[in-house]
Amino acid sequence: MKKNRIAALAAAVMVAASAAAVPVSAERDIVDNKTYDSHDTLSCVGSVSKTFAAAAVMQLADQGKVDIDKPITEYLPDFRMADPRYKDITVRMLMNHTSGLMGTTAGDFMLFDDRDTAPHDTMLQELSTQRLKADPGDFGAYCNDGFELVELIVEQVGGMSFTDYIEKNICKPLGMQQTGTAWNVFRTDEQVKTFWNGDVLLAADYCMDLGSGGIHSTASELCTFGSAFFTGDERLISDKSKKEMNKTAVEDKYEDGFGLGWDQVEYADYDAAGVKVVSKGGDTMNQHAGLVVAPDEKISVAVLSSGGSSMYNELMAMALMDIALSEKGINVQHGSAEKKQTLDTVPEKYLAYEDIYITSEAVYKVTFPDRKYMEIACISSDKEKVQDYMYTSDDDFVLMDGNISSGRAVQSKQQEVLTFRNRKGIDYICCDNYFEVGSKNKLSMSSYKMQRAEANPVSDSVQAAWDARNGKKYYFYNGKYSNTYYSEMPCVSVKTVPEAKGYTSLGKIIDSDNLRSALVMPGGRDLQDITVKNENGYEILDITNCAVEFISEDAIPELDSSVTEINLSTKKAKWFRIGAAENKTLMLDIPENAAVYVYDQYDRMTYSSYMPNYGNAVPVPANGKIVFLGEDGGIINITQ
Repeated sequence: MKKNRIAALAAAVMVAASAAAVPVSAERDIVDNKTYDSHDTLSCVGSVSKTFAAAAVMQLADQGKVDIDKPITEYLPDFRMADPRYKDITVRMLMNHTSGLMGTTAGDFMLFDDRDTAPHDTMLQELSTQRLKADPGDFGAYCNDGFELVELIVEQVGGMSFTDYIEKNICKPLGMQQTGTAWNVFRTDEQVKTFWNGDVLLAADYCMDLGSGGIHSTASELCTFGSAFFTGDERLISDKSKKEMNKTAVEDKYEDGFGLGWDQVEYADYDAAGVKVVSKGGDTMNQHAGLVVAPDEKISVAVLSSGGSSMYNELMAMALMDIALSEKGINVQHGSAEKKQTLDTVPEKYLAYEDIYITSEAVYKVTFPDRKYMEIACISSDKEKVQDYMYTSDDDFVLMDGNISSGRAVQSKQQEVLTFRNRKGIDYICCDNYFEVGSKNKLSMSSYKMQRAEANPVSDSVQAAWDARNGKKYYFYNGKYSNTYYSEMPCVSVKTVPEAKGYTSLGKIIDSDNLRSALVMPGGRDLQDITVKNENGYEILDITNCAVEFISEDAIPELDSSVTEINLSTKKAKWFRIGAAENKTLMLDIPENAAVYVYDQYDRMTYSSYMPNYGNAVPVPANGKIVFLGEDGGIINITQ
């Protein structure tokens, strides 16, 4: 989870007795020391947009135009995939994240101060070459592409653009005048200010996958939207459809308990108090949202922020929910994690679990040193990261802080408990996390953490091909000039480790030029298949199911004093090494539809032309990198 300082915050609470949403506090812009009325300030609500998209589908279901248990090919006849199982994907599976789709076809789906129809227009084409990571309906794993398909279904069946449908069929019935997408609330004066590192003004980020993350709203209007899910309120959808949205078929507590469009539809603490609560969080790069609704108690809480994270927004929303419930005479108890009784010896049965384990991003080694504790080491990171767990009387393992062998270790304050389980013949490590933020905000989460890696013998020559790439970095190459990936994920690196033959940090080795995600795990989101291509003698990492490419660092020349202009190319980034010279400032003449980013020696962004207060004076650090972006025919002039 990305951590950054909260620059602005807005919250609203609505109860059935209120005539309108009441802001709990005005939004406070910490950086500029200005105050705005929270009902006037717009934010992108990120993935809370999925609840809007699900509500739109359920409206169409109420009208008999969509059967959510029919295959999506009934409504999108042009939908194809390279995997024949795609024919089994239903509309319901899209909305509860059980479709089996790989995750996110990123491309240019998140842009700075820009909008583009390409992600929408090319979605079916992009999916046509992809496989599924699991049988449709097998398990839930968060999936943005599923809701981009939901957006297309709404357009196909509703007979209008998604933006128009939301405005006509959701906003107008609820009296919401400031809610929309980048196509009707773009660059408004009410747009919340966003910041990099909490204090440097940065252009707002807009999500182009509208059904997945592209709705903009205010705290009060998002709160009003939440009120449409109150029991008995049928302004948008029937109570029958709302009950469908509030269901989860999950019986395994470690699987994500998605509803239709909701992240969570069951909370033990609220259930114990006799209260049904549903929630949804959402994040763009710098804008975050949380929506929590108690349908039967008729309470809706929305929290938006510039900076921070959706998890903290939802925790605040739940704290406000608890206050509203207490005023109705309902007291919800959120218990703290109980300290575990640890034991000095690990049962012999667990020695069989010593092996290599994987996630979507890393490779781990699990061992039981002298049978005294469990050690989990991330062996694919630049610096090996190790966490130790003590065996407990509950037949599980609890995270420890400190050195176990010295006898000075203590149980971590933010408790993490691991268990081993087998699902369909595959071994997994599952996790129970207990978070406490402040004295009142408490949250428990259960999930699948990692999967045991199956043996993957490859030839010496194939392994050698990937070992030759060990430690090599590849830089984002094919994104539009406004693509936010240049700020948040400018590069990726390949790591191989001797203990995990046949695997890299990016996936399972198939041959000398192909990796495939081996993860088949509930909760495993945004998986990647990778092909190495060659362009002008240099390697390109093509993440085939994400529509993004990265060029090898070998292809990056030094920006010496002879370079006075850069000829730009559409979706072909021009990368340069800054070299070991002293820090200096470049003066750049940057045309429209172009951008420049600068990074330090650790590939951390230090400058972007989307930081308006810098103008065209660009500071460049020694041993860093700079990238020039734009469109065919564009030129950036440089004065060094």
